[in-house]
Amino acid sequence: MPSVRDVVLFLEDDELSDPVEFRRDLNSLMQLPDAHTVRGLVLGRFQNASGMAREDLEAIVATIPSLAGKPIVANVDFGHTTPLITFPIGGRVELHVANATRITFPQH
Repeated sequence: MPSVRDVVLFLEDDELSDPVEFRRDLNSLMQLPDAHTVRGLVLGRFQNASGMAREDLEAIVATIPSLAGKPIVANVDFGHTTPLITFPIGGRVELHVANATRITFPQH
């Protein structure tokens, strides 16, 4: 497992997941060493079959203290959905969510 020290995590799931399973998986991930240093979270759009509602996702994220106050963006078109965008793996990312959501890759 790669280190999660000082990273912005890009996570997505497939239609086999549901809110209960996603909660368990995210909680497990956020218990890794250095997870408290995660700088932000970008979540891919869930497939309809997953049954994930915005309220469910907000409740799940709210239960993870190490994510409190960190930028979180959800419903991004990547992963197992269409349309989709491709992100470079590695390099640097900047995540801004103040007035308008902006994800930039200054170095990759």
